[in-house]
Order: sequence, then C-alpha cells, then structure tokens
Amino acid sequence: MPDSRWPTRLENGTGTAVFSQTPEVIGIEITGRCQLRCRHCFNFSGPDNAHELPLPMIEQLLDQMQTWGVPQLRLSGGEPTLHRHFSAIIDACQKRGIRVSINSHGVYPATMLAYLKTAPIDLFIISVDGLQATNDAIRGQGTFKRAFYSCQQLKQAGQQVMIGCHVGRNNRHDIAGLIVKAAENDFDMKISPIRPIGQAVKNLPEAFMAPEQFMAVVAEVNELRAQFPHIKILTDFDILGDDTAADCPRDAQKASCKAGRTMVNINYDGGVYPCAFFVTPEQAFCAGNLYQESLLDIWQRSAVFRPFRIHQKSARCLACEQYQRRCAGGCPAVAHFATGYLDRLDPTCFAHLLPEEST
Repeated sequence: MPDSRWPTRLENGTGTAVFSQTPEVIGIEITGRCQLRCRHCFNFSGPDNAHELPLPMIEQLLDQMQTWGVPQLRLSGGEPTLHRHFSAIIDACQKRGIRVSINSHGVYPATMLAYLKTAPIDLFIISVDGLQATNDAIRGQGTFKRAFYSCQQLKQAGQQVMIGCHVGRNNRHDIAGLIVKAAENDFDMKISPIRPIGQAVKNLPEAFMAPEQFMAVVAEVNELRAQFPHIKILTDFDILGDDTAADCPRDAQKASCKAGRTMVNINYDGGVYPCAFFVTPEQAFCAGNLYQESLLDIWQRSAVFRPFRIHQKSARCLACEQYQRRCAGGCPAVAHFATGYLDRLDPTCFAHLLPEEST
C-alpha cells in the first residue's frame, strides 16, 4: 500500500495492475539550469538552479535502457543543452543506438547552435508560446526571435523540428498565427493547455482554460490541419474531426496515461517520478532516488506507482465513447492538482460538450 507520504486519493482504486516490468518510455531532466525565467515553468528551473545529473549516472541509465530495449530517450531540464557534458550525453546515446529527442527553449549561443545542426538528435521540441509579444511576455524579451531563428537554422540543416506551445486564455488567440508561421517553415506543432502546476499557479492563474475554451482551440486547430496538411499539428484531447478510431477495441493499456505504467521521469537530483508534471519541491511524488536505489528496483517496488497502476477513471470517462479509443482519460497530474484525486475527470476535458452522436 502507498506509504504515509503519498498525498493522492483515489475514488476508484480497484482493478488489476497494468504496467510493464521495465519502463518503456523514459525522460531525463539532466539539469535544472536555464537562462530563462518563464512565468509558467512547471519544474522551478532557472539561472540559479545548478543541479545536474552526473555523466556516469546518465551513462548507467543508458546501459539499462539498451538492455531493456527502450529505443528512445527524451532529454529536458531546465535547458538540457546547458549540461556541462551535453555533447557527451548525445554521443553516449548514439553509441547505444538510442534515439534522442530534446525539449528546449531554443535560445542558443552560436557555438551550441552550430553543434546542434549536425548532432545526432532525432527531434527538437522548441518551446514557443505565442507570437512575438505574447511569447516574450511569458518567456522573456527577445526569446521569440531567437527561438524561431534556431528552429529555422535547425530545419535548414536537416533536423526535425516541432514547436511546443502551452496554450491558455492569455495566448489562445495567437494559435492560428503561430501555426501559419510554423507551416511556412515546415515545423510540426504540439499544443497543450497550460497546467495548474509549478510557477503557473502563482504567475498565470488567469491563464487556465475552461473546457469550452480549449475545445475552441482544438476546433480551430482541426480547421488549420486541413489548410496545412504538410505538417503535423498535435493537441491534447484530439477528439474532434474524423473518427478514425471508432471501431478500435478498448485496451487496458489505454485506461490512463502512461505515467507510472510504462513511463517514468528522472529528475536532475536523481529523483524518480511517474512523469515530469508530478515533480514538486515537496517531492511528495518521488518514488525513490537513483543515488540510493537502482531504477529497476524503484520501478518494480515503489508504492508511489501503485495508484497509477490500479485505478479506474471517473464515471464520465467510463461512459464516454472516446475513452480508451481516442482518449486515455486526460492528464492525471491536472486531475490531481485541480481536484485532489488522481482518477477524477481532467478539468480541461470537453467531451461532454460534443454533440451526442460524436460521443
């Protein structure tokens, strides 16, 4: 059973555990250092955060990934390119046949940008949170131009680039313009709602969207997909448009997001978490630490993962035709931080607003 530190409550904590014996999806926040002070940063990184995972520990993790057959690693931070041994980490991944994607702010000195153009990195997810004025109000003056320039340079060098945009009430009217600019440059896009976690709770509480607002964003995205079919445009709750999954069987692995079931996140201090959105200063969701235990022992034995593996979703999810077909029931982190329950309805869900024949 969960130990006394575990703060999450479940309304439907029954059922058979569904999880892989070894992690299948791994993310590593290799450093807490970042030059920026983004107003919605979810993990409290910044210029004063000097924490980083040592290279030997990362190499040990890569050896385990290779043994387990994990094909891809996502690196983030902080700003991952600020790790003192960033290029050595990329080389170590390449030697083990592990593909790498990075979440980055795209604000690089010339020497780093030159390296990244030819680095063996599978995907760059560059954060841009609106058009210039809106983005810079969130991420800092001048960040839009520098990030977009980096995207252009990387794309021209043959790298795969995706813009990651966190959308809220404060920037949702920029989405169409940002997609147009992305399409002009052949950048893919991933659009997610700003979550009620981290710095956003203090700095941008007015930005959190109601379901009606997020539905309007996704509807706009669907229209733009038809206009720009040459790029990928991804959204959370991607349940509008053609229902290509209507006849797909329901799958127990799709009963919730991958957090704690097949996915794990490693923080820059060695802490192991169900996903990056559960990393908090209180470390209440920390399943263990790599300085004391192996990742495999933490994954297989920590009680922190149990609520993620044995639960059912809310009654509204269970009755929804989208559930386990085109939707895994939303984000447990949003549900927890908004309601106190891991398995309640994600408050950004808009399935109940669709016409009856669509649900």
